[in-house]
Amino acid sequence: MRRLMFVTLALLLAGPAFGDTECKRQAIDDLRECKVECKDEFKAAKLTCKGIDPACGIGCLAGRQACRDGADAVLDSGQLPGGGALTDCATGTDGCRAALEIAKTGCGAPCAIGNAVCDACVDAAQVTSFVCRDTCRESWRANAVVTALRQSCKDSFQACTAACPPAP
Repeated sequence: MRRLMFVTLALLLAGPAFGDTECKRQAIDDLRECKVECKDEFKAAKLTCKGIDPACGIGCLAGRQACRDGADAVLDSGQLPGGGALTDCATGTDGCRAALEIAKTGCGAPCAIGNAVCDACVDAAQVTSFVCRDTCRESWRANAVVTALRQSCKDSFQACTAACPPAP
């Protein structure tokens, strides 16, 4: 009898735990949605504070982000628009990440627990990948074509916001 009561009590207590998982997922989704809305409201408020109509300014921000995405794609691929590659980074950070995955596979990753040789091999591959990505970022920042692309994004954004009507 005691065992039956214990099992019944355990099932009753476990019931809310299973339902709690769905509730928690919903709360996380609500938080993500709230963050997006708050960021949008923040952007609109910043534009208003600068005297720019948010309806127009939001479009300028989207255009600037699309422009920046193009410049960031150079870092990812290592390839410059119109031909050529970043110095010391012809495959970009994507190439660094791909080389890391190949190296990890060569190490036998995922490593078995306690396999110090495999762990050391993966650690060395991760350091090599970090240095590769760092070299790419330095090359990307110093590249004249990338600098011009980023300046163009800034200039276009400023021209766009200057053409916007004043905030209501």
